Amino acid sequence: MLDLIIRNARIVDGTGAPSFPGDIGVSHGRIEEIGPLQDAIAEREIDARGAVAAPGFIDIHSHADLAVHLDSHADLLEPLVMQGITTFVGGNCGFSGSLAAGPHRDKLLTYLENLSGLKMGNSVGWENPAGFMSAMESRGMLLNMALLAGHGTLRIAASGLVTRLLEDAEQRAMERYLEESLEQGCLGMSTGLQYFPGLESDAAELDGCGKVLARYGGVFTSHLRSYAHTIDLALDEVFAVGRNHGVPIQVSHLYWQPYTKGMGALTRAFARAGSFAYNRLHIPIPIEKTLEAKLKRFDEAEREGVRVHFDLVPTAQGFTELFAFLPPYVSEGGKEQALARLADKAFRVRVKRDIARTEPAWPHRDGATWSFNYIKMTGWSGLRVMAVAGEANRWMEGKTFPEIGAATKRHAFDALCDLLIAERGEVMVFHTPTVPDDPFIFRSMRSGFTHPRSVPATDTILRPSGRPAHIFYDCFPRFLQVFTRETGLLSLEEAVRKCTSLPAACMNIPGRGILKKNFAADIVVFDPDAIATDADFYRPRVHPRGIGHVFINGTQVVSDGKPVKNALPGNIIRRGQAARA
Repeated sequence: MLDLIIRNARIVDGTGAPSFPGDIGVSHGRIEEIGPLQDAIAEREIDARGAVAAPGFIDIHSHADLAVHLDSHADLLEPLVMQGITTFVGGNCGFSGSLAAGPHRDKLLTYLENLSGLKMGNSVGWENPAGFMSAMESRGMLLNMALLAGHGTLRIAASGLVTRLLEDAEQRAMERYLEESLEQGCLGMSTGLQYFPGLESDAAELDGCGKVLARYGGVFTSHLRSYAHTIDLALDEVFAVGRNHGVPIQVSHLYWQPYTKGMGALTRAFARAGSFAYNRLHIPIPIEKTLEAKLKRFDEAEREGVRVHFDLVPTAQGFTELFAFLPPYVSEGGKEQALARLADKAFRVRVKRDIARTEPAWPHRDGATWSFNYIKMTGWSGLRVMAVAGEANRWMEGKTFPEIGAATKRHAFDALCDLLIAERGEVMVFHTPTVPDDPFIFRSMRSGFTHPRSVPATDTILRPSGRPAHIFYDCFPRFLQVFTRETGLLSLEEAVRKCTSLPAACMNIPGRGILKKNFAADIVVFDPDAIATDADFYRPRVHPRGIGHVFINGTQVVSDGKPVKNALPGNIIRRGQAARA
């Protein structure tokens, strides 16, 4: 007898092959049979007539590892399963919650607290990925989780928070931490080359990490050093690691921020004029063409033998921590030193001047330059407060710094600095060159989503407070809604492949991402004609429509569109280990 039969489904198996009608039999957390199962019996049956049964969605760019240690993590991560996600890959953008070792442990934990808004401290009873994975398995998890070793956290563990290149001994120590992380099950390494301290690295430092990754078959995932006018150099930097060492490359949340050096105001005016023409005058500006030249770089790299993919986030605004928009010298030595500096008026004059004058530079080795001076490109109105730690400044969430400055009679820069000090550095912000939810900006990424080497991803940072990004609730439903039903740019089968077997292949995850005998029973059942989202920037906490059932390792976590409470069926996915159900 089977544990479960999903009957009368339109089966989209995740390979990209044409869908077909059939039944799915599940036993002991695995797919036992697929086909006409009219003679089979099971303890439970679900009639999926009129619905699609597909593999559970795999989110390969997540930061949910920063929250999974909490006893309340299932409630915090519930929006992920409600949109059909069954597996996430954490440790992206150069920081991961699994490493808490070395002489700089306190600085490392403080660094992670700023990003997550969660207190680590005494709740961190592990020092390395092996301890982290063991602790999560013992406690139980809502979703399946795989991990990347974060280059930034490896660097902090080896050298602290320094604004310089690593010394030879520090490089060797960092590579040892990476080697241990891979031996203990991490799938590869991620970088956050826009963020401190990752932005202090150079090509030689990354190449050394590439040598280690090659020995273990690890993946190199990169938040690029720049997404603006030097993006080609940023792509060259990461493609070189793949070319030199045969390492698979995954470029994180690809987009392109058009910018002309020395013409920041003109660039901003062009973006806003284009947005007005597209949205108000309904002029069909083919803004997606701007990204297509960058996509050719991926095709060229593939022809040169580099295995390369990229992910994109289906939203018109990005988000990250506020310190990322300040010159790197601000953060040297850690948060407390940074906040003390920002309280000094003379220091503020220097920072404000450097933001206003400094062009995004490559390379950035003179102390006052960095590769992605976003405020220089978009202006102060390009940032909006996403989340703060305390209640006193909650009214600022959703507002730009010029708006906050006007309300408090300060310059936008002083409003930014004062907020960082008041919140002890724990401030997340949205960033966009125009306005939230701008269809013009979203269209600029269209050609990326339809590229054969791309996958959608959430870039999830689920904090306990503040305004979340809508994609925490609707990433995959939004992708399916827009690209299959509304535009018809992708077939349903190809869109599902991009959510399932392709991300599994990108990250070398075996036994998941396809509806196939003996594969893990990670399954989502949804209505292809109804799957959609009503969430947006202003109302982000809205679950999607059209998803009926979700199973993780054969255990139901969503039933008739509602979450199943107290279910913890998730497993750890370790490098080189067969899928467990």
